[in-house]
Amino acid sequence: MIEQDALVLIVDDDPEICDILQQIISPLGIRVKSTSNPLQVLDLIKSCFYNVVMLDINMPEKSGMDLLSEIVKVSPDTKVIMISGFGDKESIIRTLRLGAFDFFEKPLDHKLIVHSIKRALETQKAEFAYRDEKIKLQDANRQLMETNKALSTLARNIERTREDTEVIIENKIRASILPIINKLQQNKKFSGSDNRDLKLLMDLVSDLTSRPVAKQKLTTILTSTELRVALLIKNGLKTGEIAEHMYISPETVKSHRKNIRKKLDLNNSSLNLGVYLRSFF
Repeated sequence: MIEQDALVLIVDDDPEICDILQQIISPLGIRVKSTSNPLQVLDLIKSCFYNVVMLDINMPEKSGMDLLSEIVKVSPDTKVIMISGFGDKESIIRTLRLGAFDFFEKPLDHKLIVHSIKRALETQKAEFAYRDEKIKLQDANRQLMETNKALSTLARNIERTREDTEVIIENKIRASILPIINKLQQNKKFSGSDNRDLKLLMDLVSDLTSRPVAKQKLTTILTSTELRVALLIKNGLKTGEIAEHMYISPETVKSHRKNIRKKLDLNNSSLNLGVYLRSFF
């Protein structure tokens, strides 16, 4: 089905050819405009979009071959159908290489002209539809990337908040419980077994709250990026997953892994880095 708002421009220095083509195309329900002056063509193309241009090759003021190159640059979506009174194989090949959609020799075959115009409009419509879908897909992909980036930022912020909260809680435990245990240990009323229990309790509390200190030590030897990689390794993520999460290449992740091992003096490759890092967090 032909779009009713389609517009065709006929360019031929012979007004009779313009009239013939107009009589062929108009019954299709397509709007048609014609000119016998090739010097007007570029101004017409720039002022209005023409779906199809029927262009004569041999014109005195300016050749259709020159016009074809200019039309393709100015309006690349326009389909150009070339017409020649004495078309040779070399001319046909050259016009098609320059971007022409089709080529016809005079005298014109009405049925072939109609078929070519319909095919040009259908091809153009399909190209527009493909472009629209491609733009929609690119837009959807961009929105998805932005959403993933926002979620990653949110996850990092949540992880930082969790870590800060753990440090605050552990520091409060050390500040409030350990002095009480120390005070109880100084109480002479407690028996030897009581003191052993208190010492065991103190060791347990110290052990539970000593990881932030180790973590602080870790922050002094690793860069901020290496710390993020180390945290993800600790959480069990693989190299590919870390790369996707941080928007970096797997090779970069491997380089960070190597640097982390080197800074932690883990020369023994058999030692699991994730297990080792969990002792710091």
